[in-house]
Order: sequence, then structure tokens, then C-alpha cells
Amino acid sequence: MVIERPAYLERIKPYVGKNIIKVLTGVRRSGKSTLLYLLKRHMLSQGAAEANMLHLRFESAQLADVKNDRDLTQYVYERIDTKKPVCLFLDEIQEVEHWERALRAFMVDCDADIYITGSNASVLSSDLATFITGRYVTIEVFPLSFKEFEPAYRVAHPKADKREAFRAYAVQGGFPFQNELDFDRDASLHYLDDLFSTILLKDVVKRNDIRDVDMLERIVRYAVAEEGHLLTTKRISDYLKSEQRKVSAATVANYLEAAAQAYLLYRVRREDTVGRKMLSFNDKYYVVDQGLRQALGLDNAANIDQVLEGIVYVELLRRGYKVNVGKVGDAEVDFVARRNGETEYFQVSYLVADEQTRNREFGVLAKMDDNYRKTVLSLDEFPYSVDGIRGINLVDWLLE
Repeated sequence: MVIERPAYLERIKPYVGKNIIKVLTGVRRSGKSTLLYLLKRHMLSQGAAEANMLHLRFESAQLADVKNDRDLTQYVYERIDTKKPVCLFLDEIQEVEHWERALRAFMVDCDADIYITGSNASVLSSDLATFITGRYVTIEVFPLSFKEFEPAYRVAHPKADKREAFRAYAVQGGFPFQNELDFDRDASLHYLDDLFSTILLKDVVKRNDIRDVDMLERIVRYAVAEEGHLLTTKRISDYLKSEQRKVSAATVANYLEAAAQAYLLYRVRREDTVGRKMLSFNDKYYVVDQGLRQALGLDNAANIDQVLEGIVYVELLRRGYKVNVGKVGDAEVDFVARRNGETEYFQVSYLVADEQTRNREFGVLAKMDDNYRKTVLSLDEFPYSVDGIRGINLVDWLLE
């Protein structure tokens, strides 16, 4: 069963049929290929002609001989009529050397409706910006949100309610292939362990010509383990030195950036919420999917506060927010989220039933002297609201 992802289709639809390249980016196996299939199915249902459509998956052995832009243009022109409108679906395009030159040729030679996917931001952004400035739009694809995960999980587990589904989501994450495994926990985590290695080798090591793979993996694992905690590259460097592995802070920074370009990690900057200026040290990192964290041998249940924070961060990105960490005096706002000129503040906590925790989480937001919306997300069944600061059950918020 294919999991429908209507939110993404709605974002793509305004650009269908337009002479602008639609770029679907995101971590490997997040569902970009399936989205191309769903999009093609939608277009055919609306009367599009299949005769001049071409769907190419460049990780397929059938396209092993398509190695560069010349091979790609020859392959395409042998199979389409350039005098008619053409629709191209090009999956994992970064596998083709100088692919951007081929795309520019298609846009010049044809009435082309082009969709591409890729799993490394540095390759896509730099090459597109150089060769096709202003002629593309980017849509980032994430693993399944809980709103997408929950109905699919309950098909495989009919007796589960939304709370049980969320417990599975917090451990296994939302990579779509779990649907093929009936969301079996052990099978899913084994798959995710292998997926982590694949992402690291194909999208980080290969794309950045990294030689010390063991050091890269140690740095990424450390960042994942410290998810949601303030980090500096020097702190990571010092930790590795204590483990008898000498590495400079500059190398740590480069490796973390390479992991971020592969959409494996997200670096979140801190801002002074009073002066509205960015702070130049102590960033936070979040992993793209909490299932990878569990698959690396970390215990998501034991570190539930970190996990919930990571789930909320990625969900805010899905909803189109730009997100920073806030600092107000000596206190910290988990997330300062901005979208369409509006700002919202979020605190995330496992439970806020006890008075000390409640005072801490609501007290931070009470220090924000403005009229922006303020929300505390927790797993309390009957969440508190205090002095205009909303308390919302996190599971219900994810299903909004």
C-alpha cells in the first residue's frame, strides 16, 4: 500500500506544467521517489498524455551507462518527441555527472515540465544556482509526519490507538519503508541501521571525499546522542581527544556541515530574543528522524525529552517554519518559529504536571514581552494553560 502524501502534492500542484524545474530534496529514502510516482499518477488522472513522459531512476542498473550530461541528453532525445510538450521525472539526478547542463538543454530545446530529486543539498543548490538561476523551485521532503504515520500504522496494527501509534513513532521514526515491513519494530530498526550507513557512505563520504570515515561516524553519532543540547565544535573535539582520537574543531565543523548537506542532521542557531541578533556559539543539532537515533543504539524512551524536542523541530520545518533556538536572559526558549511574517514560541516537555516543571516551562515563555503566540507542548493528557500561554497535548498537536 502506497502512503498518500497530499500535503506535498498540494505544494507541487501550482508548478505543474510550468517551465520551471521542480526540485524535491531531502534525506535518502524519505519518499521522494514515491512522490514522483504519486505526482505522475495525479497528472495522468487529470488527462495528461503518458506518451511523452519519461521517468528515470538513476540508481537503477538499467541506467548504469548514463554517466554524464551527454549520455543523459542522448538517452532522453532518443525517447521523446521534442516538438511536443515533454514531462521528465529524474530521480536521484546527482548520480549523473554535470546533470545541470542536460537540464538547461532540455529547457532550451523543449517545452519541458521537469521534476528532479536529490539527496545532497550542496550538489543541488550550487549547480542549480550556477546554471539555472531563477528557473527552479525547491520542496524539501521529510520522512513521514506522525499525521501520515498514524493511519498507516493502524492498518498494520488495527487494535492500536493514536497513543500507541505515537509510542512506536517515537522509537521507530517515520521512514516510509517501514510500511513494507508492517511497522515491525525489530525489522524496522535493522533497516534503519543499514540506512544510516548508506546515507553516511553515499551522501556524505562520497560527495565530500572524506577519508576518515570512522572519525566522521564518531562525530555524527556524538551529535545525535547530544541532540537538543548546546554544542560547540571545540566541545566535540575535546571529547574525541579524551577518547584518544585527535581531531581539530575545524574538521568537526566540516564533518557536521557535510552531514547537514545530506539532510542527516540539522544545525539550529541561537538568537537573542530581546535584541533579535544571532549568537555566534553554542548551536543545537537535531537528527532528521528519531528512528535513526534508536537504530544507533540510543534509548529513545530513556531520553524522551530529547526525542520529543527533535520530533517537534522537524514538524515545524514540515509546516514551513524557519526555526531558531531562543535565549532570553539566562533562560532558553526551545523554538522560535517564524512563518509568513508571524512568530510563535514553543517549549517542549515530557510532562508538566508537577509544579516545578510547570513553573519552569511556562515561566520562560512568560518572560517574552510581546504578543506572539506561546505554546507548551507535552504528553499530559489534560494539559495546562497559564496566563494566555497555551498548553497542548503534543500528539494532538501533531495530528492538527
